[in-house]
Amino acid sequence: MVINQMLIMSNYSKPKNYLKSLEMLGFGLIKILKTNSGGDFNVIFQKGIGFPLIQNIFELYKEEILDKKQGNSIIPLDDFMIFLHYFEDNQGDITVMIYMDEKENTVNYAKLYLISKKINNYFYSNASISEIKNICNLSIEIPRTEGIIAIFILNSYGSPYYTKINKIRTIIAKCKIHISGFISALFTFSQEIIGQESGAKLKEINFGNQHFYMITKNKVIFAYLVEKVNPLIKRYMYLIVDEFLDKYKEYLQDFKGDISPFSDFENKINQYFII
Repeated sequence: MVINQMLIMSNYSKPKNYLKSLEMLGFGLIKILKTNSGGDFNVIFQKGIGFPLIQNIFELYKEEILDKKQGNSIIPLDDFMIFLHYFEDNQGDITVMIYMDEKENTVNYAKLYLISKKINNYFYSNASISEIKNICNLSIEIPRTEGIIAIFILNSYGSPYYTKINKIRTIIAKCKIHISGFISALFTFSQEIIGQESGAKLKEINFGNQHFYMITKNKVIFAYLVEKVNPLIKRYMYLIVDEFLDKYKEYLQDFKGDISPFSDFENKINQYFII
């Protein structure tokens, strides 16, 4: 019974040839179609790594990938290490796996390669995109972090799209409508008083033991009430912004007030945060 409940909660099932997962900070899977060999790519799966970083990595290593069509690269960044594995399939498309981890971590290169080969074999076997996403999610684990008390995603008028509050914070939960109005007022203040032309935005408010972080993009406000800040929380806050806007891009363009489609964003929040 316990095992069944865990499988239902994860929304994923393990295949028979399941290989024990590898812990990394992030993973991205992209596909370069033969018809798009001039530089376009499709993101098949990502977690723990944002689209802007994927885009930058691809632009830097595009020529090498398109020229070699199969190989690997190690990219040292200021705070992270990036590992690339790429394979050409029998149709001339190129599958690229992007792994991200801390610089000081010891990486199991053999296991990394086995996971890349396994994912690539799924493409060769004409597996569905959902099956490929499933195996990616099971193969790579990313760290979840504590410290977030509540997350509010709303429009510039204060109408909420999605809210998640720690269950033990009952007082905050009872006041969530007032908090949404407060966040909207802060957004208006930052835009009109601090200065629209300069592009300045109010990003953080200190409440002593708690902090409010606000990120605005495409007229959507992302507000995080944080008890204990760490680098992982800050990185994930920006990932949540990009992934929400990408997932609901079309729906937001023609939003008519129904917030029920946003409820499944719970899975993405739980992927990054322990709330």
